[in-house]
Amino acid sequence: MFGKILLTIAVIAFIWFGFKYLSRLAELRRRDEAEKAPPPHSPPKDAAGEAETMVECRVCGTWQPGRSARSCGRSDCPY
Repeated sequence: MFGKILLTIAVIAFIWFGFKYLSRLAELRRRDEAEKAPPPHSPPKDAAGEAETMVECRVCGTWQPGRSARSCGRSDCPY
């Protein structure tokens, strides 16, 4: 009788500590994956990180980047 109670306690303890061990392993894996992954709203790696000024063509009204404005194709285009 005492052996059955002792065996039951041992099985319950084995299951309890096994569950805790497996939960801990899963938590460590989640933390490792979270550290390796980039933040959810981070800018792309190749982005310069600063806004670019846009300029409007006085002739056709299109907006172009200020540093690399090109001619719109019209003869009186200022770029």
